[in-house]
Amino acid sequence: MPIYEFCCKKCGYVFETIQRITDPIPSCPVCGGEVKRLVSMVSFKISDDAAIRRVEKRFKDYLRWGKYKDAAKFADKAAQYLKHDKIKKMQESVQKKQS
Repeated sequence: MPIYEFCCKKCGYVFETIQRITDPIPSCPVCGGEVKRLVSMVSFKISDDAAIRRVEKRFKDYLRWGKYKDAAKFADKAAQYLKHDKIKKMQESVQKKQS
């Protein structure tokens, strides 16, 4: 879930909270006043190893479900973003299964 930053309109207290975008806007923890969401810069970065593990898991799920065309599309899309030998092996293995 994302971290949102809020500022109290009454006392000016700035705080962060983890919540879904669909959750209601909280009140100020200091004075209980109304708050406004601030515009903050958010950045996400996962390691290549973690990304490869996620791709492998999804790819294996497609194969287990017998969705070879979807597995091929997924491997091709992953190859655009991740340059790794494991992705190439996934593409080769699904081509063998399709033929």
